[in-house]
Amino acid sequence: MKLTKIFAVIFIMIFISSVSFSQMLNKELKLKSGNNEGLNLSAYKLKSGETKTNLFQKPSKKIYFVPGGKIGMFFLQGDYTGNQMISLEVFGKYVGDGFWAEISLPFRFKTSPAFTDIGLDINVMYPFLGSKNKSELDPFIGGGLGLHFIGMDREDSTGTHVAARGGLGLNLIAGAVFFRNYDFNVIVELKYFNYLREFDDLRYQGIGLNVGVTFPK
Repeated sequence: MKLTKIFAVIFIMIFISSVSFSQMLNKELKLKSGNNEGLNLSAYKLKSGETKTNLFQKPSKKIYFVPGGKIGMFFLQGDYTGNQMISLEVFGKYVGDGFWAEISLPFRFKTSPAFTDIGLDINVMYPFLGSKNKSELDPFIGGGLGLHFIGMDREDSTGTHVAARGGLGLNLIAGAVFFRNYDFNVIVELKYFNYLREFDDLRYQGIGLNVGVTFPK
């Protein structure tokens, strides 16, 4: 319990900081847009000699940032088979042409005994159907790497102690985006995670089922 509370406070602080940064970024982008910065204003002469001004030239490709959150269950496999963890995740994604890159802060935990995993992941997703897909359902596959810090409470004759270790983790992801043509998307994903180091001579890995949303950009 002691370890879970410590990591919960850290996760909440990171979540508040990321939301504040996202709000500040949105305000800055709106301010720049209001001042016509970054826009290509052009004027051209018509055949009659008249001049038309304040024409906006939209870029052919659009890359934008959108924040979101996920919640789900993480089912431990291998050496920890039979244990389940609650999974919370704050993320932001940069959406490009035919893919998106996701930066996420996953937080997984359980009690009795306490076991906690907090990480920073970078994943890249590719839609199955590509740019020709016009439906509201967009299935995808992807994967990535992240830096994770895991820990657990140990009890012995001297009391309760915290054992912790940091290392790289591998993600393999498959899922689908619903309402893809709207600003507000719903995400359902199946994620396999493998911690690439041993912890107490055991392998930490599992499969997570998450449901998430993205907030309007």
